[in-house]
Amino acid sequence: MILRYESYTKVLISMFLTTIFGAVIYSYFFIQNYPIPITNRISLDAKIGFIKNRVDRDRVDTIIVGSSIGLNNVAGEVLEKSSKIIDGVLNLSVYEATSPQIEQVLELTPLFPNLKRVIYSAQFSDFAYAGRLKDFDSRFIIDYISGNLSIKDMTSFYFRSCQNIFFCIKRQWSWGREHQNSNQFTYLGFDKTGSVPLGIYGDDIIKSRWENPHSDRESDYAFRALDEIAKKLKEKRIKLIFVMQPYREPLVKKFKHLKPTMERFESRVKSILDRSGGEFLNLHKRLHLKDIYFADRSHLNSKGAVISSGEIAKFIDREVKR
Repeated sequence: MILRYESYTKVLISMFLTTIFGAVIYSYFFIQNYPIPITNRISLDAKIGFIKNRVDRDRVDTIIVGSSIGLNNVAGEVLEKSSKIIDGVLNLSVYEATSPQIEQVLELTPLFPNLKRVIYSAQFSDFAYAGRLKDFDSRFIIDYISGNLSIKDMTSFYFRSCQNIFFCIKRQWSWGREHQNSNQFTYLGFDKTGSVPLGIYGDDIIKSRWENPHSDRESDYAFRALDEIAKKLKEKRIKLIFVMQPYREPLVKKFKHLKPTMERFESRVKSILDRSGGEFLNLHKRLHLKDIYFADRSHLNSKGAVISSGEIAKFIDREVKR
């Protein structure tokens, strides 16, 4: 049967409206249950939603920044409980974040009116590269978290967030499989401070990440970004504490380039901190952790993170009184 022009038009319009309605319903479902794509990093998108919905921003006086070395190696809950002077901790670390990207993330500090200190948790490998975040608009993110967007702007944002419906579907599918299992390095199960303790032990350890060291590559741009971070925090009267995290001792002993690389890294960071009044803590030298506390060459498992965080709390209470 051949549809007449009027009937064909009605069917076409009906299909179009049904598609639009379905997309709107799915977008609403996605926004309620998964990280809204605000930036090009799912770990940062998830953290933005976490801060908006679960963090008492007035209570935060201590922020942790870094790559996964900050996200996994510093347990914010332990830091809060162990320190006598720290009140509220927020882990603002982002997977694979370089120092220029952390400089960008720290543009969000106006959200925390009582911020007193920033803990930068890192290892030399974090300064091998120096990229910046794409699609990062700190002003918009601050307004979004603060609830200062107009209804028009919020509606427009939600519409644009899932305009690429296939991107949202892909993110939904990967969320449970890749980001909700504590025995994976992509885990994003935040504790109440936004830290992510890893449950990687035994058979879950990835052999290549356990046995192969990082190279001695360094990026001068990465160190310049750290210098800018230190200067900006000093201007805001916010204390910077740089924590050099542990590295597997057997690798340091086996591979000759690691010890001088770590020593050079410590020297360059200290030089920057000396100019800005920051503090430096070398947990690799202080703790000498055994392999049972590592998830790979430089990431700590949840047990190792407890030890690392306890030591950071002691250092802050003793050396960084404010």
